Parts: sequence; structure tokens; C-alpha cells
Amino acid sequence: MGADGDILRLAWPYMANAGGGTFVLDDGGTLRIVKPGEEDAGYGIYRAADIEVNGVRRRGDVLFGGDSVEGREHGNGLLPAALQWAVLHVVSAPAAPLYDAGGERIPQLVVSVPQRLRDAVASLRTGAGRYECGIWLGDLPAAKRISFLDRLVVERLDRKCRDVLNVLERCGGDWAQALYTMLFRAMGGNRNREPYIDLASRATYQMVLRERGDIELVEALLLGTAGMLEGCYFDDYIARLHDHYLYLARKYGIVPMRAGEWARAGIRAQNRPVTRIVQLASFVARNDFIFDRVAGCRTREDVHALFDTEVSGYWATHYVPDGSGERCPRRIGAEKADLLAINAVVPVMFAYGQTTGKGALKDAAFDLLGDIPAENNAIVRSWSGMGVPVRSALDSQALLQLRNEYCTRGRCTDCRVGKSIIKVRDKAFSFR
Repeated sequence: MGADGDILRLAWPYMANAGGGTFVLDDGGTLRIVKPGEEDAGYGIYRAADIEVNGVRRRGDVLFGGDSVEGREHGNGLLPAALQWAVLHVVSAPAAPLYDAGGERIPQLVVSVPQRLRDAVASLRTGAGRYECGIWLGDLPAAKRISFLDRLVVERLDRKCRDVLNVLERCGGDWAQALYTMLFRAMGGNRNREPYIDLASRATYQMVLRERGDIELVEALLLGTAGMLEGCYFDDYIARLHDHYLYLARKYGIVPMRAGEWARAGIRAQNRPVTRIVQLASFVARNDFIFDRVAGCRTREDVHALFDTEVSGYWATHYVPDGSGERCPRRIGAEKADLLAINAVVPVMFAYGQTTGKGALKDAAFDLLGDIPAENNAIVRSWSGMGVPVRSALDSQALLQLRNEYCTRGRCTDCRVGKSIIKVRDKAFSFR
């Protein structure tokens, strides 16, 4: 959909109040808007609109934009099945007619878009990359700003819920394995997300449960599967882990990863794969029923208690196998635990609550975000620098959603913040 289509869709709900909601169609017929319907931003349309065309009541979808309406088949104006309920086509200039499956022409309404409105939308999109909306957002009354941000958080949780359900499907419906995978994924951050997911699928949670009585076996299982034990056989501890791994690989039919699959360059020492894998080994070995423990988290303190496990003695002086002389962080740490909560604990709680109908668990996930400090990254700092108060992970997650789903995609006319800034009213338009 082109820029005018976006603007027309933005204006549509206000048009019902303009001039009694009555307009003249391109063929001279009459149109009255009874109810504008509900916006479907995914398709760029309004669903279930009530209109009258030449006095005949119709209910269906409203399309916006001229030649930019996507999906017409073979250039003949026929709409795809998803848009077959269209009852009106709103454009800013006469456009090629559209037809429904029965060959009936869909009524077309031509609306003049003032240049000042085009300019306002263009200016908003230009400023999106510089977080200029933050000035307006920061000046809002707290209650209204919180309302905007809460909606964005729910959007983000819905998206993360879909991620969890995709993982759950790949795990054959096993929630414990899905949680285990999400924890590994979150531990990997942006640089090593996929290798950690791969590791979780090769060295599964069920394998860990069978071997968790001996921390060396769990370390061997995870490090060996990750390809981290090769070439260090002259170190007694690592040689022993390697022997354990060879036994476990035969037992479970494990095919190891290649060590080269892991990103190492530019990664801070405390986030090196070996360090984090050893910390994960300690966590999963010393916590049975991790799903129940995760689902029971209600506060930041609960999260920190959950991840407060200590690595085995060898790693107190080793960042990497046989890398003596460097101390490895013995615990996951508060900052990383917060990130694991944001990116694994909360999404899994929310997804489980949604799929099982346990609304209280969804609410608990939402509240837990409010108890965790905001992430400290460039995006959040940019919003804060424009005057937006960022007090917790609820705020930072909302602002990440705003930036990633709206600002960077130029979706200002889909955004509640953008819509409020533009403040489209019927007086902003002249209709014909």
C-alpha cells in the first residue's frame, strides 16, 4: 500500500463523522458510512464495516489505495480470497476497478488527501529513525503514556508467545523441552542464538535429567555436544569430560556440533560460549522440575534465586578448557538473570497461560516484567535521551516493540503514537 493508502486508512474512522458520513462515489452513486469497522493492520484494511451504497446496506471489508492494492490476479482486478469480502475501495485518485469473485464491481470512493497531511506523515516517518516521537511521548500525562506502552508490551508478548509456540511445536508439545530451548536461546543473545538452539536440540532436557546426578556428566554432555572438548586431552579434567562425552554420545546417538559454529570474536569474556554453557550445565543439573520453578516466579528476587547456582570447581580458574589462569564467573549474575527472565521466563509463562487458559499466569508474566529493571541498550538509551521515562522492563520492552515494529518500518500510520501525533480529524480532509 502506498503512502496515500496508509493516510486514507488512518482517516477512515473519522470520515463517518464528516458531513454526516455521506459521500458521492466515483460513478455518481451515494455512500453512507454507518460503522467504520475494525482495523486489520496486517492486511491494511478495515474489517466488518457497515455502509449503505445507494440505500442498500452492506457489511464487509474496506480496501485503501489505488494501484498499490496487492494481490489482484493476472491484472484482471480480481481480488485474492482473503479480500473477497470487500464492499468498498477508497482511493486518492481514480483507480482501476476491482471486482469480487462474482464479477461485480466494488464501489470506489475517491477522497482528496491534503498535501499538508502527506507532509505531516512524511515528516513523522523521516524523524522515526531519530526517535523524535520520544519528545511527544515523554511529554504525555503519565496515565496516557502508560496506556500506550502497555498496549505495545502486549503486542511484544503476543509475538514472543508465537515464538514459544513454534519452539513447542518443534519439541513435539513438550513444554519442559521448549522451556529448556528458550533458556538456551536467551543465553546465546544475538550472536550465538542459533548455535544454542541447536545445542538444546542435540543434548536434550531428557538426557540432562537422566545424567543430572553427576555434574561432570552434564558438563560433558553439553560441552562435548557443542564441540568444545576437542584437542584438550592433556588436561586431566577435560580429558575425563571427553571420555564421559564419548560414552554419552554412544548412549544417546549424539552427533556433535562443530566448534567453528560458535561466534567468539568481539564477545565479552563473561559471555563466551564455554562460560555460559558451563553455567547452564550447573543450572539444569541442580534444578529438577525447572518448568514448575519458572512458572512460579513472581518477582525479580524469585528469578535471581532460580538462577543462583555456582559452577563446579575447575571453572573457577578456567574460561576455556585448559585455559588456566583466568577466573570464570561462577554464577550467571543478576544482569544476565534479568535478561533470561525477559527473553525466556516471561514469554514461556505468558505462552503457557495463553494456551491453557490460565489468565492469572499471563498477568503474572506481565507483572514480572514490571519488577525487572529496564534493559540498558542503545535503543532504550535513545528513547530515554528523547525524554521518555524508562523505569522497568515493561517500559523498555514496549519501546523496543515501538522501534522494531513501527519506527524502522515506517509504519507511523499504524502506530497509536503516530496516529495521536498526526491527530487526523475530519476537518483535515476535503472530500469529493
